[in-house]
Amino acid sequence: MPYVTHVAVIDDALCTRCPVCVRLCPTEAIRLEMVGSGRFIRIDSEKCLDCTICMTRCPEHAIRMEDRDEPLPFGVDWTRADPAEVARICHAAHMHEEQIICFCRQTQAREVAAAILLGHRTPESLALATGIRTGCGVLCITAVLRLLKGAGVELQKAPGWQYYGSYVTIWDLPQDVRDKYPEYYLNEDLEAAHAMYPSED
Repeated sequence: MPYVTHVAVIDDALCTRCPVCVRLCPTEAIRLEMVGSGRFIRIDSEKCLDCTICMTRCPEHAIRMEDRDEPLPFGVDWTRADPAEVARICHAAHMHEEQIICFCRQTQAREVAAAILLGHRTPESLALATGIRTGCGVLCITAVLRLLKGAGVELQKAPGWQYYGSYVTIWDLPQDVRDKYPEYYLNEDLEAAHAMYPSED
């Protein structure tokens, strides 16, 4: 099982209690707390997966990464979910079950599909469960959204400054667009993609 060995720590002397880190954390590990008449940023160390997004975005340089006393494991055993349902969700998302969809954490499509079946229904919950989106925090959101859609999950507005935006893929282009630009071989690309990643539709 993968694990992380560092955790984000706030320097209260430098922190101005702005909400930047709260709004950016992909696992919702950071919160703004009222203590008496003061506000403080707090980090839940059990949810911090060492992505460093908060540290690199903090305008006051008030966050640092420190060694953990013990490594924190994360990840989902995909075999705990129904394998037929895992395959169905992956195929609906036009993915192979063993396809790596987060290169930073080496997360496979079947792990995310299984996590969805085990009750993780938002990108943030999936990030905490599988580690996806806790590396660069950018590239794998499209795959996450495709898998959630394949599972029939309808998302609401993203929390904070998270973004549920997707890149256009060959699966998203309508027939008239593919036909309009034959010089790009879009129909042939779609045929090849269907052969490689078959699905029910």
